[in-house]
Parts: sequence; C-alpha cells; structure tokens
Amino acid sequence: MSENRPIIIALVVVGLAIVGFIIYSVTSTEPEPQVVSQPIAIPEPEPVVVEAEPETEIELETVVVEPVEILEEAGPAFVLPLLDDSDQLIRDGVVSLTRHEGVNVWLSPNELIRKFVAFVDGVANGQVVKEPVRILTPEGPFLVRQISDEVYLLDNVSYKRYDFFTAVVVSLDARRAAEFFLLVKPMLQEAYDELGYPNKKFDDVVFRAIGRLLETPVINEPIRLVRPVVMYRFEDKKLESLSAAQKQLIRMGPRNTRTLQVKLSEIALELRSLLENR
Repeated sequence: MSENRPIIIALVVVGLAIVGFIIYSVTSTEPEPQVVSQPIAIPEPEPVVVEAEPETEIELETVVVEPVEILEEAGPAFVLPLLDDSDQLIRDGVVSLTRHEGVNVWLSPNELIRKFVAFVDGVANGQVVKEPVRILTPEGPFLVRQISDEVYLLDNVSYKRYDFFTAVVVSLDARRAAEFFLLVKPMLQEAYDELGYPNKKFDDVVFRAIGRLLETPVINEPIRLVRPVVMYRFEDKKLESLSAAQKQLIRMGPRNTRTLQVKLSEIALELRSLLENR
C-alpha cells in the first residue's frame, strides 16, 4: 500500500489539475458570451427607427415643394416670331378662339397681322379699307327694291349676306381673344409703326375703332336709298353723314349690327381689364 501511495498521490494531483483546468476553462470562457451579448442588448436601434420616420417625412415634404417653386419662377418666356414669319402663329391662335370652321377661310391670306392692323386703323378713322379684308366680301349682290323714280328700299334679303361674317365673330371667345391680343401685341405695334405712327399706341386705335362701331345706330325700319349717280346713298342725311365704317355696319342689317356690337363690347371690356391689371 505504501508502495502505491506515490502513484495514488500523483493521480490525485493529476485529477485536481484536470478539475482545476476544467473550472478555469469554464470560468474563463463565460465573459466572452457577455461581451457578445452587450452590443445586441444596446437599445440604440429603437430610437433610430422611431425618430427617423418624422425626419424622413419632413425631408420629403421639402423636396416636393421646392421643385414646384423653381419651375414656376424659371419658366421660359414665350418668344414671338418675326413679323414676317407670324402667319402660322396667328392661324393657330385664332383657330383656338372658336369652334366655327368658317374662320379658316379668313386665315388663308398672308401677312395677317399687317392686314388686320390696316383694317382696324381704317375703322378707327371712319374708313373701310377693303383690300386687307377682301376675303370677307359677302357673296351675292346688293339688293334693293325701287319704290319710285328716285327712291329705293334696301332689301332685307341683302342682310343675310352678312350672317356668316357675324356668326364667325360671335363665336370668338372674348376673354381668350383679349389674351391672344396681348400675346401678339408687340407684333401688332410693329405693324402699326410701319404705317407711319411710331409714337402712337395700337391699343388706343383698337378702342377707338370699337367705340366708333358701337356708336352706330341700329336701324329697324326700312332703309330708304337714293342713287344720284352709280352708288346708292342713304336718303336720310344723318345716316349718310356717318363714317364709311358705320354705314357698312348699318347695311349689314339691324340684327347683325346689334349682335356684333354686343360681341365687340365683350372683347373691349376683357381687353381693358387685362391691360389695366398688367
């Protein structure tokens, strides 16, 4: 027994060493899981998720509003063509003012702005410049009925020749017509300057022309005419003393005269309103 004691003691020592190593290994490896578990247990993701949502919404609202303001402020201005190249713009613009297909006939000539300006200037001065608006000449003859050797009555059938013209004018949208006038106003003024009025505004000419037509009396009773030479004249000296433009309006008949005056009033009011608010 005494001989085996050193072996037993050695075994005991080895066993204690093994147990000690196991205990050391267990106790020394326990801190590692604690170190790994600490980052997982950190409550940082929670505040990030909760606080990030409102911040993201605010940023999105800002991004949506700012581009709209930039686009509105940086919108390119409309560039008008040269006066010599303006016919297509006028055709497209005028067609957009009405649904009446008859307006296309009026837009077939060239140099539309120059012809329009010359016609308006003539009306403002009491004249009817026929060359610029020859395309508007009504179809059919001027009809009268003779009631004596010297006196004639203007036949009401003649009024119908101007129904088409009146229908096209009345179909124009007054507000949009005024807006289109302002759009092409620089070219209108340029064409008016070419007529020899460099220091006058074409706006004033338009209102003067409309005013002259609005002053034209509406004649409901039969119109008596005389024919001293070739052309017919009004027997009533007051009517004969009117301007050529006014007499032309009377020859269109009372219904057409009244209808055109109403439309001209609408356009004048819209144009005046836009010019005053510029």
